[in-house]
Amino acid sequence: MAHLPALTIDSLTHGPWGLGRSDGKVVLVPMTAPGDQVTAEVVEEHKRYSVARAVSLLRPSPARRAAPCPYAGDCGGCSWQHVSHDAQLHAKQQNVADALARVGGLRDFELLPIVAASAEFHYRRRITLHVGNGRRLGFHHAFSRDLVEIAGCLIADPDVDRSIGLAAQWVRRLETPVSSVEILSADRPDEVVLSAATRQPLRGSDARACKETVGGPVAGIVLAGPGWRRQWGETALSFVVDGDLTLRHDADAFAQINPEGNRKLVGELLSWDAFEKRDSVLELYAGAGNLTLPVARRVRRVTAVEAAWRLVRNGKRNARDNGLDNVRWLRQDAGKAVDELVRQDRRFTTVVLNPPRTGAKEVAPKLAALGARRILYVSCNPATLARDLRQLSDRGFTLRRVRPVDLFPQTFHVEALAELIRAEPSRSPTKPHD
Repeated sequence: MAHLPALTIDSLTHGPWGLGRSDGKVVLVPMTAPGDQVTAEVVEEHKRYSVARAVSLLRPSPARRAAPCPYAGDCGGCSWQHVSHDAQLHAKQQNVADALARVGGLRDFELLPIVAASAEFHYRRRITLHVGNGRRLGFHHAFSRDLVEIAGCLIADPDVDRSIGLAAQWVRRLETPVSSVEILSADRPDEVVLSAATRQPLRGSDARACKETVGGPVAGIVLAGPGWRRQWGETALSFVVDGDLTLRHDADAFAQINPEGNRKLVGELLSWDAFEKRDSVLELYAGAGNLTLPVARRVRRVTAVEAAWRLVRNGKRNARDNGLDNVRWLRQDAGKAVDELVRQDRRFTTVVLNPPRTGAKEVAPKLAALGARRILYVSCNPATLARDLRQLSDRGFTLRRVRPVDLFPQTFHVEALAELIRAEPSRSPTKPHD
C-alpha cells in the first residue's frame, strides 16, 4: 500500500472522512480534521480517489479536539466528535454549497448561514441499538458490522441515555430474539418507550416480561413481528412543534430525533412568509404532520400525501387534537399521488416536499404541472437535494434561497431548506380538493 509522508487535510466531506490531495488525487482519511497534517497509508485505491488511514499526526489542526465520548473512533454513530462545533458548522455549510454547485450546477441564489443546534450533546430523543451475541446492546463499528457495546451515549437525551441499561435488562429477559431496540423519549418527562422488532412469534413469558418492565421511566413497550404487534403501557410520544401545537406519534412511527432542532427548522420555514391565508398547499412525504399542521394553521387548505398508514393515522389524530379541519390526507405513494392529481387537473399555490434521503427524483419533474408558484423543499441529503433542484430549475422554477440547519451535531448529516419560485404560474388554483 502507498505511504503518504505528509498529507494536509483540507476539508470534511459529507461522510466520515477528512479530504486531502496527493499528487492531485483526492485522499479520504477518517478521524481527521481540516488543517491536520498526517502521515497516511492508502488502504483502497479507486480511479478518482483513495481511502487511507492516518498513521501519525504530524501537526494537529486548531479545529481538532479530544473526542469526549469513550467510544469515539470505534462507534460509527458520531464521526465528527474530534472536530470543534464551529468547524463542523462551517463544513456542513460548505458541503451544502458544494453539492448545489457540483451536483446541481446551481448559481445565483442566496445561501443563508447555517442555523446552529442549541446543544452539541444530549439532543437525540431516539437511538437504535443493535443486539449482538450474548444479547449485548450497542452500535455498529464505524467501518464494519461489528458491535461496539455501549453503556451510555453522549448525544442521547438524558432520559434515553439513562434507559440504555433498562433496555439491556429487558432484552436479556426476552425469550423472543430481537435484532435491534429503539429507545425513545418525548418532550414530557418520564415518557420513555422501548420498541423492538423480531422475525419470530412472541414466545413464552415475554408478555409478562414486557408488562413488568413498564413503570418508572419506561412508560411503554412495543414489540412487533411478522403480522403481529403488541404494546404495553403508553406508547405514544408528545412533541411540541410550533407554539402550542403538539403532535403525538406512535413510538414505532417516524419522529424527528432532535425536537429542539426541528422547532428551529419549522420556525425557519414559517419565517419565510411563504404562506397566505388563501393558499392551497400540497405536501408530499407528509409524515404525521410535522410540517403539515403548522402550515395548515396559516392557509386555506392542505392536501397531505403520505404512504405509511400508521403515519397517516397519527396525522389525522394530530389534526383533530389541534382543532384543524382543513387537512385532507391521502395515503398514497408520492409519485402515484402526483400523477393522479395531474390527471385530475388539480392546482396548488404551494408545494412542500420533505422526502427521505433518496430525494424526490420521481416527483420533481412532474410538479410544474400542478401550477404552484412556490416550492419549499426540506432535505436531509445535499446531493439528492441538488439533483432535484436542478430538475425543478430546468422546468421553470428559480432557486431563490437555501438555509442549512444543523439537526445532527457530531455527525456529517445536515438538513437544508430550499425555496423555489416561478414568476408566472400556469394559472391560479381552480380545482382544489374539498
